[in-house]
Amino acid sequence: MMRLLLTIAAAATCALPQALAVAPSDTWRDADIGQSSYLGGGHNMDPAVVDSERFTQLWNASFGAAEKFYAKPLAYTPKSTGKQVVFLASTENIIRTLDAETGELVKERQVADPQPADVSYCTSVADNIGIIGTPTIDPETDIAYFYAKSYIPEFRLENQTTAVLNGVYYFFAVDINTLEDIEGFPIMVDGIPADNDPRKVFIGGTILQRPSLVQIGDTVFAGFGGLCDQFNYTGTILGVNIKSKKVVTNFATQSGPDSSFTLDWTAWHEGGAGGVWQSGMGLSSDGESLFFVTDNGDTSLNHTPPAPGTSQLDLLSESAVKLHVSPDGAVRLADYFQPHDYLEDGGLDLGSGGIALLPPHGFNTAKYPNLAAVAGKTGKIHILAQSDLGGYGNGPDGTDAAVQVIPPQPRPDGGSFSNGIYGAVGAYPLPNDDGEGPGGYIYAAAVAQEVVAYEFKEQGEDDNGEFEFVLAGKSVEKNLDRPGVGIPTITTAVDEETGAEKKDSGIVWLMDPEAGLRAWHAVPGDDGVLKSIELPSIEGTNKYQRPVFGNGRVYVIDARGVLVCLGTVE
Repeated sequence: MMRLLLTIAAAATCALPQALAVAPSDTWRDADIGQSSYLGGGHNMDPAVVDSERFTQLWNASFGAAEKFYAKPLAYTPKSTGKQVVFLASTENIIRTLDAETGELVKERQVADPQPADVSYCTSVADNIGIIGTPTIDPETDIAYFYAKSYIPEFRLENQTTAVLNGVYYFFAVDINTLEDIEGFPIMVDGIPADNDPRKVFIGGTILQRPSLVQIGDTVFAGFGGLCDQFNYTGTILGVNIKSKKVVTNFATQSGPDSSFTLDWTAWHEGGAGGVWQSGMGLSSDGESLFFVTDNGDTSLNHTPPAPGTSQLDLLSESAVKLHVSPDGAVRLADYFQPHDYLEDGGLDLGSGGIALLPPHGFNTAKYPNLAAVAGKTGKIHILAQSDLGGYGNGPDGTDAAVQVIPPQPRPDGGSFSNGIYGAVGAYPLPNDDGEGPGGYIYAAAVAQEVVAYEFKEQGEDDNGEFEFVLAGKSVEKNLDRPGVGIPTITTAVDEETGAEKKDSGIVWLMDPEAGLRAWHAVPGDDGVLKSIELPSIEGTNKYQRPVFGNGRVYVIDARGVLVCLGTVE
């Protein structure tokens, strides 16, 4: 058993993001930094090729029988080699790189023993809990960052080895070429009091790191939520400064004198809960602020009078949250949105997904230059202004001050089970024909529904800044009738001569636990149907996944835990 004990401190200096020199076909983090799921044309995914017999399975790679993959693969080209690799991380705390072209294993390493899942009654995740959240790679340094769960015998409970309270999290930094630790890492993040409520101490054994990581400047941020919703825990955002190698942010989503608190770690939700889960979707950022969504917390309903999002709110339950990030990596609450009718008691909370920051070159007006979308278990899609998320109860008669609320589509089978959205919408910015006006589509993949496309349309003739997303089309195929479908992810193709994006070259990709990988032409036909693209068969997938793209290749992990590479046979 690795016994990793390192010191935690709390001050650092960082700079906000600068332009990065990376291969256009690289996926060095989960999708894009804003989590719009629009990946552009750098991956050479031309629908004329993908929708042909030339597009086939190129190779596959199998791993240990006990390994599961919740962390999405990453495709990255190290500066030192110029050769793209696929980076994998599993629940067994095993990290690997494989040759992106051939599937040949390059490097492999187990960074720590994982914690057995049965001690936390969470075997639905895997036999062991190790790396769950998707890592991020810093293209400036070829360093991969991630959290791994492990344990220290007798750390908190004497005469016990792997018990819940002996569980800990380590923040790792490894060289992508060698997979060896960077000097000063890993850092054990445990026993740290929250910046906004020192009573709330981070205990790694009772919490789960699920959302994909995001790097803002020199700080890597991660979200933590419930471990199968057990125990006494508090939703948490941790930030580690990669230069000082210290924790600089520990933000509790439930804080202050009105938040629940007890030292009894077995007391269900008595830390206030409000976890950051998001079905594994990444924390999103505009490069300066951090956006995320919390789930069930201290209260099942906000009983305060209407309040602006810029007002202080200590109990950030079922809220879309914006944190301002300072140059040193410290954070403060900048804005929030809390639905007036969220229903924690009915299992219809907001926290099943994150916030998608919509690409401004397709989705903007003079009044709303930057938009965001958030959805949850009700199936509603809330369109928000990034500069004013809406607070609580500021709409007409105490309703929501969202820019638009798109109601859920009726279930095709007439069933009553929630047609919730787990993750977020995907966005396809498609400016109008003259290239000067906004336009595009967003896509939702709710439980038991078709994939639905909504088109962005400006309203009025005087450029008054108003807009509306209107139903534009649906797929024929329906999603799985229970939670598990991933986030619609959009690629395009680039004209080799002009370097411009090919018109109407968008593809919507979606992972379904039973159907495997699916795809559609992104622009609905005149009949309102998203035309399906026939792909090579994939044997299902794990829950809440998305395909990952390299140079003309797409990588998915199927339900058996096999990494499959699809691409073109030349």
